[in-house]
Amino acid sequence: MPEGLPPYVLVARIGSILGMSFALAIGFLLLLAGALLPSLIAFLCFVPAFALMAYVERRAARRATPHD
Repeated sequence: MPEGLPPYVLVARIGSILGMSFALAIGFLLLLAGALLPSLIAFLCFVPAFALMAYVERRAARRATPHD
């Protein structure tokens, strides 16, 4: 883990990666099964997982930047 990076960023990264990969895997499986609407919903579940990771990393970057 990089120096000065809070541990919650690592936890958020792991959780987000798991959420994104699970959403994509379920979406692809449903798409292969022919269930278009459920696969679209599963693909849309990718967005909150990605947004969580982006938010946490931006927050950590803001706190790590010295304020003049």
